[in-house]
Amino acid sequence: MTDIPVASPKPSLWARLKSHILHPELSPNVVAWSFAIGFSIAWNPLLGLHTWMVILLCLIFRRLHRPLMFIAAFINNPWTMVPMATASVFLGNALLGRGWHVSLQGIRWHEIGWRSFVTREGFRATYQMIEPILAPYLLGGAVLSLLAIPVGYFVMRKFTERLRRMHLHMPHVHLHHKHPDKQD
Repeated sequence: MTDIPVASPKPSLWARLKSHILHPELSPNVVAWSFAIGFSIAWNPLLGLHTWMVILLCLIFRRLHRPLMFIAAFINNPWTMVPMATASVFLGNALLGRGWHVSLQGIRWHEIGWRSFVTREGFRATYQMIEPILAPYLLGGAVLSLLAIPVGYFVMRKFTERLRRMHLHMPHVHLHHKHPDKQD
């Protein structure tokens, strides 16, 4: 009878994220900055450019941890996009002195599609329809993007320090990743 190799289970998302945060070559400062910059990009109102922004910043700031930047930037995803955009519009509206009331009655969401952006007429019609919320969305998103830097930095810095302290007291959890074939 031959032994059939059994594939090890794929690590959970939390286990993979924790391995990035606890990576022995990364200081808590680098982890916190990597997350903060990605988190700021997540709030950036220029949808469709988030991935490119992360790539550009990864090239500029080579010491930052790329996976953490991407993870943080992708906090803005199809499931969170609407709540994040809504928060941006409400904040922008308040900052413009319009109060907290936002009217979406003039927007016919079902008419917005890919054709809205490929013709001049479609683009103009779409712009006119979303114009009442465009300035609040852009302003609110820019402000939230700026606020995300210190919030993301301090939250991730404290979280990283706490997680590392917990793992120092848990000898069964290894901070270093060893190749199974290598001996110490």
